[in-house]
Amino acid sequence: MFAKPLIRGISAGITVGTLVFGLSRKARRSSRRLKARAGRALRSAGSFMDELSDMLG
Repeated sequence: MFAKPLIRGISAGITVGTLVFGLSRKARRSSRRLKARAGRALRSAGSFMDELSDMLG
């Protein structure tokens, strides 16, 4: 009598936990990509400014 609701609750908890874990992992990965791209863009801009100042100076 108590087994069916218990099993249903456990399976629902596992399902929700798995979904939350997957979403948080995906968000973390996209955040890392954004930071990496921003870093590359800043380095490129810095390199461009150095070359420009060398050409003018």
